Amino acid sequence: MEERVYKENLKRMILEMAQDEISNYSSQKGVQKYFEGNIDKIINENIKNYLDDISVNKIYSKILKRGSSQENVQSVARVIKSEELFKSKNELIKFARYLGINVNAKSSYTQTLKRISNYIYLNRKEYSEKYVLYRNGDEECILEPEKIKLDLIESYKSKTRKDMKSIARLLDINVEDEESAEDIRRKVINYIMKEKLTKKK
Repeated sequence: MEERVYKENLKRMILEMAQDEISNYSSQKGVQKYFEGNIDKIINENIKNYLDDISVNKIYSKILKRGSSQENVQSVARVIKSEELFKSKNELIKFARYLGINVNAKSSYTQTLKRISNYIYLNRKEYSEKYVLYRNGDEECILEPEKIKLDLIESYKSKTRKDMKSIARLLDINVEDEESAEDIRRKVINYIMKEKLTKKK
């Protein structure tokens, strides 16, 4: 059986995954609060991107998630064959290359299918952890918790960089494009400390 993940479980999972990132910041409570306040938005964006996706990657992720819960190689093969896309040997070969499997174009459909099925079965633990089958009302999506976590972290970095850039602008501090929020924060602190020392003199 494929395990379905619901909203609260997914949120909890991603927030737990993001704990190591929080320890990298001086204002850990602020980061935690931001993560908790924005996790819904980031999950919803990932759901929308999944539902809007019309590429084969959507089918690939579905196969990998479903395949990871199968009991044997033959069951994985049945999952693959159930997709209309994989009635064609050429599409099977493309899928194999996507997975990093070196297949001979002259191999038969059955041989190619067996190679892919065996590969997915041997790596089922990795795919089981990489993808979650997310249930939201009547919709089912294949989501990647690690990607959602990274999107959440990137969102925070972008927001804090904008905030620090605004402060730097007010203080007339020059900021380079490649500087992170933490780099700008140090500049701001150094500027304020210098100003204080100058006033004391």
